[in-house]
Amino acid sequence: MVDLAKYETLISELGKLESYVEILKNKYSDTVERNKELELSLNEVQQDKNLLHQKISEMESELEDITLKSEEKSKLNTEEQEEIKSKIRDLISRINKHLSSD
Repeated sequence: MVDLAKYETLISELGKLESYVEILKNKYSDTVERNKELELSLNEVQQDKNLLHQKISEMESELEDITLKSEEKSKLNTEEQEEIKSKIRDLISRINKHLSSD
């Protein structure tokens, strides 16, 4: 009878062990599935990140182009201003000549 009790205890322990293994197996499966989902999310986020970096680069390039054009216009404006100043000086000079000849 003692041997029967040992077997029953052993079978009971094996049953508990089997249920623990089943629980661990389910947790492992859940973890694997969650990891797959997280990997997909990570890939999507990385693609979004790359897209945003590309857009930033494009915008920086556009800003640089706009800045260069603005500087060119400013230079042209400065050159035009100098030209106008020169013409005004010439005109003043001619007026002064006319006035002094009288």
